[in-house]
Amino acid sequence: MRETAQQTQTRTAIPRPASLAIVPDRLERMWAMTPAQRRQAAQHGQLSLGEMLKWASRRPHEVPIVNGEWFFITAYLADAAAPTSRT
Repeated sequence: MRETAQQTQTRTAIPRPASLAIVPDRLERMWAMTPAQRRQAAQHGQLSLGEMLKWASRRPHEVPIVNGEWFFITAYLADAAAPTSRT
């Protein structure tokens, strides 16, 4: 029997910082944090992209700005623009 590309590919989980997932319990804990605790958690990769977007939409004045964008958007843009090495 012939294998298809779909059968041979393995999926890797999206790391939490890049995930749009929003877990209600985690969101509740995020809102219980102080603004400084939220910034620290986000900068240490402890919040998902979905959680950071919720934070930015509800309290945009708390989110650090880098080059005119929320810091987490700037980080994703930098990652996307980074050249990949070829082997």
